[in-house]
Amino acid sequence: MRRLPALVVALALGACEGGDPLAPVSADPEAARFADLVNDHRVSVGCATLSWSGPVAGVAQAHSEDMVARSFFSHTNPDGESPFDRLAAAGIGFSSAAENIAYGYPSAEAVLAGWLGSPGHRANIENCALTQHGIGLEGTHWTHLFIRP
Repeated sequence: MRRLPALVVALALGACEGGDPLAPVSADPEAARFADLVNDHRVSVGCATLSWSGPVAGVAQAHSEDMVARSFFSHTNPDGESPFDRLAAAGIGFSSAAENIAYGYPSAEAVLAGWLGSPGHRANIENCALTQHGIGLEGTHWTHLFIRP
């Protein structure tokens, strides 16, 4: 039986700090490719590009790694921490934030297509009020965190 990629309902919260547009994007080529693709998509719908935030990417990467290490797939980790808790624990303040997660997608193009096919995930990607992001990728476990400082 072929296993299909999974998506979880996208999370968003109204109510962070700094993205550095000159900071290097992820060293992972697929995550870097995804950053380019998502920004291309945002421009096509009239949004500004997202600025890369190394600290936000660190939180996203840690969540992807944690999902693999502890064999779970959820916005909330086994300790009960939400993406918003994880951002706060990392000292990242925000006025709004959102998270998309997925697994089983082997490429940046595939995960973007999956998220754009899901209304909640698409809403996060196309939310022009969100201005910074970071991407975590471990195997085929993707975490995309967005914030507005």
